[in-house]
Amino acid sequence: MDRFSRFNPKSCFLFFVLEIVLCLLIFNPAFLAVSLLSSLFYSIKLEGKRAVKRFFTFILPLIFFIGLFNMIFAHYGETVLFTVFLYDFTLESFFYGINQGAMFSVVILWLSCYSIVMTSDKFLSVFSKTAPNCSLVFSMVLSFIPRLRKNAEEINDAGKLIDTGENKLKKSISNFSALITMTLEESIEVSDSMKARGFNKNRRAYSKYGFSFSDGVIITVSIILFAVMLYYKISGKTLFIFEPAMAFNYFSPLSLAVYGVMSFLPLIVDLWEDVKWLYLKQKI
Repeated sequence: MDRFSRFNPKSCFLFFVLEIVLCLLIFNPAFLAVSLLSSLFYSIKLEGKRAVKRFFTFILPLIFFIGLFNMIFAHYGETVLFTVFLYDFTLESFFYGINQGAMFSVVILWLSCYSIVMTSDKFLSVFSKTAPNCSLVFSMVLSFIPRLRKNAEEINDAGKLIDTGENKLKKSISNFSALITMTLEESIEVSDSMKARGFNKNRRAYSKYGFSFSDGVIITVSIILFAVMLYYKISGKTLFIFEPAMAFNYFSPLSLAVYGVMSFLPLIVDLWEDVKWLYLKQKI
């Protein structure tokens, strides 16, 4: 059971935004490894075996593919692995590509966790007071994506039962036209339904999620850790050099520890709740 997702949506949303921003700002293999492990463990916490399967069938191949792609087309560094037709394939270019793949993979993993924790009603509650209409429109647009996929599958299955004698190109165009028509009809039905139920753009915002002291602690801790990591980033204590030779530059182990606390914050919350529960259980 994930206890972090039970916090106020504002707390969860802020954590995911700050964590993904840090992943994009700090291009360092040590920090990326920590973020990769934390996002993987948290996705396993949320999805179980499905997350493990996705990691070994998609994430790992993606990381190595980007590493090989960069090594083939970028020839820099002094550690030559092998030479083909006078082109040197170096360890530095391969490792730089591995880091690029790790950064993309970390963002994908965190976004997959975000999609599970931040449901549509939670996203609406985050911006319900500041931008209620924009949040509603954005949520409705996101809801159309799985609906489009479902409608496309239905149209494709129906087209298989009807032999019109058309080639694949004309059949694809006909299916696409039917999909657009079906989508427009559904959007009109949604609009009419909202009007019939008395939708008012000047409505008062409502949220069923309360804001507790724990939510304030999570927000405060996330902001403080992000500010500290931003300071380390600006001061150059998270810099890693890839060429001509790989090396840490003014690396601070304390910055890695702070980043680890930030990345593992959802799992730390779950662990704290488990320890607290065991302690209270022993007192009974």
